[in-house]
Amino acid sequence: MWNSRVAHYVSLPLSLIVILVVARNQWFFGDDWSILAPRLDGNVFQPHVGHWNLVPALVFPALRDLVGLTSYMPFLLLALLVHLTVAHLLWRIMNRVGVPPWGATVASLLVMLLGAGAENILWAFQFGFMGAIAVGLCVVILMDSTSLRGVRVTLIVVLALLAPMFSGTAIPVLAAAAVVGLVRHGLLRTVLLFLPTAISYLTWYLIFVINGAGAVGGVSSAGGVLFALVYAGAMVAGGLGRALPYIALGIVPAIAVVAWFVLTVRRGIRGPRLPAYALCIGALVFVLLTAYARSDEGLSSAAAQRYAYVVIVLLLPALCLLVARMVAGRRRWAVATMVLLGCLVAFNLGTLEVSGEQQSGREAASRARVDATYREVAGGSATHAELSSPADPKWAPDLLGSDLRQLARWGQFRP
Repeated sequence: MWNSRVAHYVSLPLSLIVILVVARNQWFFGDDWSILAPRLDGNVFQPHVGHWNLVPALVFPALRDLVGLTSYMPFLLLALLVHLTVAHLLWRIMNRVGVPPWGATVASLLVMLLGAGAENILWAFQFGFMGAIAVGLCVVILMDSTSLRGVRVTLIVVLALLAPMFSGTAIPVLAAAAVVGLVRHGLLRTVLLFLPTAISYLTWYLIFVINGAGAVGGVSSAGGVLFALVYAGAMVAGGLGRALPYIALGIVPAIAVVAWFVLTVRRGIRGPRLPAYALCIGALVFVLLTAYARSDEGLSSAAAQRYAYVVIVLLLPALCLLVARMVAGRRRWAVATMVLLGCLVAFNLGTLEVSGEQQSGREAASRARVDATYREVAGGSATHAELSSPADPKWAPDLLGSDLRQLARWGQFRP
């Protein structure tokens, strides 16, 4: 029988096929090499732009050793699997909080084909970025229960411990899970469940980020605080606007979701809609932390696709609840809303295709430079300067000539 649930499960593999077609020309690029360059194997505790990428730093070299670097698809497939897991978990949350079934299904399809977040979806390195969100959403769902015991408790502790080891993007999602825990289970139980995560992450942060001089950004003046707040607001409006035909339109859903939260949170947060409110709080944590660390990059970076992805994922349940309330009892409005949402899906698919072409252009240029370096160093006559220089200083600064020689000896790379 065809219904919204069946449609959702059918859309998952179909979306995977569509994205793989869009990503057919992608190749290793930028930060991919920070966990694939042989000389960096074992750097599992070193921060990468302030993030702990333990899981990707273990998984990607293992996959490289298994299948080599002759194709990008095995690595990209990892990122796509966690991306689709995010979309599925978001669908489950939207159904839990009361979003109409077909609305939840089409909204999750929007996330699957989210051209606004193409930088994450088409880049294998973002396996850690999106994996952290996926694991965090699992914890949110597990915490949203009337009782905690046995296997559920174990899963919460283990997954909460694992999430920050994918990426720091786990922190705002775990903050949302903690909000759910505070409301559903009280302060003491919530603290006990998340204490191992806090100890683990803070220990790593103090040793390898603070003492290891790995911290990035920061606000150090009153003017910086004000600009960081403006930056955070631009992340919300610009992030939501990324999914729309005109980015400036993002101010409308941004104001709407803030108004919805403020006007309904007191009577709604203790009911079934709690996860939607908690994810809004997680979105606030995300934009504030990111603004603190990244606002020195300039306001133009606030609506970056990687940030837009998180903002949209965390705010989508609340936005869907708001829209559902507006069209409740108005059949024509409901139909028009579904048509509009379908148009947004189509628009984002087009954006995804355009972004894929743009990224593949940059990656092809980088691949040509890496191939040229490979030919210079694969033999035994390469100079010390060639072996110690980046294969592509702009787009592959972590890949040195010596890394390419090692990959050639292992038979894992060929031009």
